[in-house]
Amino acid sequence: MHPRDAQSSLDDIRRLQDRTREQVVRQGFALPYVLLAALGLLVGLASIDLRNPWRTAAVLLGFGLFVAVGIVRERRALVRRKPTSPEWLFWVGLPAGLMLLFGAFRIAAWALFSLPSHGLMSQGTIAATATAATYVAMTPLTRRAFKKIVLRDGGRA
Repeated sequence: MHPRDAQSSLDDIRRLQDRTREQVVRQGFALPYVLLAALGLLVGLASIDLRNPWRTAAVLLGFGLFVAVGIVRERRALVRRKPTSPEWLFWVGLPAGLMLLFGAFRIAAWALFSLPSHGLMSQGTIAATATAATYVAMTPLTRRAFKKIVLRDGGRA
């Protein structure tokens, strides 16, 4: 084997790793999955203020849809790779950030609109709608941040 052949093989490996990373970012934020996850988030968060028989069913349905979208997205992925630690931190931090955002929107709904804490048109409903809309609106920025994490040097592919 000539050094030129070895270098060519290494260049091919690096090129394919870069394509794999780009595909991971692309498939992670496909629009149908983002919209379905936002719907699950909306149903799950808005149902927190409902009375008990409806609350349990709606919370399970909403957050079940949110989780199911992530599972289906991973199962249908064209490219699979083991996530790095920063990627795990990103995927755990995203829902945590959404919950903090929901709390901030709920406080704002109470302070600005004096909405009741229970019922269909409540603080939770307004906050859930604002959180789901923000999740969809922030998708390009979230995708860009995730792309920086995935494409940075030294990442595994």
